[in-house]
Amino acid sequence: MAGGTDRRERIADAVLDIVAADGIRALTHRAVDRHLELPAGSTSYYFRTKRELLVAAVERLTESSRRDFERSRLTRPRPGGLPAVEELAADIGSALDAMLSDRARDIRVRYALALEMVHDKEIQRALATSIFSQELAAGLVRELGSADPEIDGANFVALCEGLVWENSVGAQALAGPEPGTAASARRLTAAIATYLGGLSARP
Repeated sequence: MAGGTDRRERIADAVLDIVAADGIRALTHRAVDRHLELPAGSTSYYFRTKRELLVAAVERLTESSRRDFERSRLTRPRPGGLPAVEELAADIGSALDAMLSDRARDIRVRYALALEMVHDKEIQRALATSIFSQELAAGLVRELGSADPEIDGANFVALCEGLVWENSVGAQALAGPEPGTAASARRLTAAIATYLGGLSARP
């Protein structure tokens, strides 16, 4: 029998699978038990309420985002400081493209929960910071010479959020290049380079 921590992680992943496939209304403790082929009542032993299931799923989203970031080129050592804007934008564009292709399920769940849980401020706050970090964005634009890194960093996060939305469920998802392709990464890189280039060019 799986240990408690492993079982909780499997349940959280099952919540993500169910919400991504059928929406939040399909999420029940019994549905998770069926999805994981567990005895009836197993899920409720670990998470008593539906809200606890959702909190666990959001925590799982955040953990996945952190692992992806730590494995990305964005965390590699930069002995000479920040690279040229074009190279930095390419690294970020590639990371966003990888997110769109490898974590499509997580992105769908995040948007579904954001709409359903707007009145639950704790979950809303956790969702808002589950993929992008305002603090890291502020640090990045500060190194690029931003005079107001908090505002510019927040705007950069908003840009990345918009790019993910457009390329996952918006117009670009219908007309744009397929995520996980060089064309998709180039499109994302171009938008990011425009923003970061504008920051670095400020007097």
